[in-house]
Formats: sequence, structure tokens, C-alpha cells
Amino acid sequence: MKADTISSKEFGELFITYKEKFIAIATSYIRDRIVAEDIVSDCFTSFWDKKAEINITSVPQAYILTSVKNRCINYLRDKATEMRIRKDIQNDAYKTIMTEINIMENENMDLLFRSDIEKIFRDFMATLPKITRDIFYSSRFENLTYNEIAEKYKVTPRKVKREIQHVLALMRHSLKDYLPVILLFYPLITHK
Repeated sequence: MKADTISSKEFGELFITYKEKFIAIATSYIRDRIVAEDIVSDCFTSFWDKKAEINITSVPQAYILTSVKNRCINYLRDKATEMRIRKDIQNDAYKTIMTEINIMENENMDLLFRSDIEKIFRDFMATLPKITRDIFYSSRFENLTYNEIAEKYKVTPRKVKREIQHVLALMRHSLKDYLPVILLFYPLITHK
């Protein structure tokens, strides 16, 4: 039997009689009433639009219900594919983050930056007057007190304090972009 033998009145009655039932069935499959309503409406519309091409071996409502079921299956397949892709993306993002964490936790990371930091630090220190540089080195690398440094260089402890503060202020200003990295690897920089 051809579907095009169904009148618009018969189709309207079919729609009114089965729409809510088909929505309930579709909702039971896909657990989303709004999507289920769209699927059922699309199936009825598609049936009406293509009725001239459709051969029905049973009643029209069975044909439409089969269409609803097939579209629900396709929807669920698409949803499963989307979820798998999202999971793969999340797994890739997770792996990337874990790799970055492992790199950052790696004890050998200091080797990547050590020579660069040492060069920046040494170039900066070379711009300072010799006495200022010597006082700073004595404070930071020889662990001498202000009084011990004052005795060593024949200056007052107050001058030692001023020179060290002066160097630190210059470092903060001149090396502000590198300071976090220098401070991180500060123990690695040795006086040569």
C-alpha cells in the first residue's frame, strides 16, 4: 500500500492520536523529552513529505514508530561518539597536564636554565662597582655577617647594608622579568 493514499485528515488524526505516545517511547530511549519531541515531529513531517515514495507493509503508525526508533538509535550513536571524542580530548588534555607537571617536578630541570641564569646574573654583577660586587658576593656566597664583611673590606656595617640593599634594588628593577627564575635557582649560582 502506498502512503500517499492517506488524506490530510487521516494524517492529522494519526498525529493527534500517536504523537504523545511516540514522544513517551522516544523519551524512554534517549532520556531527553525535548529531543524526543523533535525526533517525533521530524518523523511525522518526513512521513508526510515523502508519502508518495513510501510503501507501507503495515499500518502508518508502525512505519512512523520504526522511524522514531531508528532516529533514536542514530541520536544515541551520535551522542556516544561525541562522548568518546570528549573523553579522548579530556584524556589528551590530562596527559598534557601530567607531562607538564612531570617536567616541572623533574629535578634536572635546573640544568635547562642554569647556564642562562648564571650568564644573566654574571652580566648584571659585572655592571656593578668592584666593592659593591665583592660585598654582595661575601654576603650571599660566603655567608658572612655585615660586621665580618665590614672588617674584610674596611668599611662600616652600615655601608655593607646599603650596598647589599642597593644591589637587590637594582636586581629587582633591572631583572624583574628574570627575577622569579633567578630566585628559584639562586642556590645553584656559585661565586667563581
